[in-house]
Amino acid sequence: MKLKTMTPINIGLNTRSLEEEKREMETEFRSRILKLLKEDEEFRYTVAGLIGLEDIRGGQIELRGGIVRLEESHVRLEESHRALEEAHRRLEESVANLNDAVARLAEEQRRVSRTLRSITRYMEEVSITLEEEARSMIELRLGQRGIQIKLGALIRPYVELDIYGSNDNLTVIGGIETRLAPMNVRELERKLELVKRNEPELLKGKIIKTIYAMWVHPEAVEECKA
Repeated sequence: MKLKTMTPINIGLNTRSLEEEKREMETEFRSRILKLLKEDEEFRYTVAGLIGLEDIRGGQIELRGGIVRLEESHVRLEESHRALEEAHRRLEESVANLNDAVARLAEEQRRVSRTLRSITRYMEEVSITLEEEARSMIELRLGQRGIQIKLGALIRPYVELDIYGSNDNLTVIGGIETRLAPMNVRELERKLELVKRNEPELLKGKIIKTIYAMWVHPEAVEECKA
């Protein structure tokens, strides 16, 4: 038996992979979508609306977040406003208290000023009366001894004396004090020396030193005797 030789038959097989087919399908799908966007107005608006809706949703989320932050800021602003109102109220109270204190101080100052004016007037009246009394009494005592002399004050740039009088034979020089202390006696001696140095011609004849006082310290008496 003779055997026949079989000739191999070549069968064409599709060697494209599934991945390639998927890419081709995606490319074709995109092309169709692009074509529809270009040619179909209704489809184009539908897609645009879908895209815009997502944007709106995102914007709404951002808006809600902004509103929440705005509400938080408003709460903080109200708290700051209340704190400011409280500080302003305390400031008004402090100003009112300060005004009251100033008013009381002004009234006290007016009272002190009135008191000082009264004291000043009293001292001026007493001083004038005391000077007149002192000169009158000394003139009277001298007159009782046969000495007639007019007393007044001696005022010079270098010295001031409450009692001064002079004639050809006698000079009376002295001071007037409400309270006579030893230092007043020494002060009179110092003033007398100033007159001797500056105007010795004012000291004629015998010099009588005198101090008229309402109250005399015992030590001042001893100072006069020294």
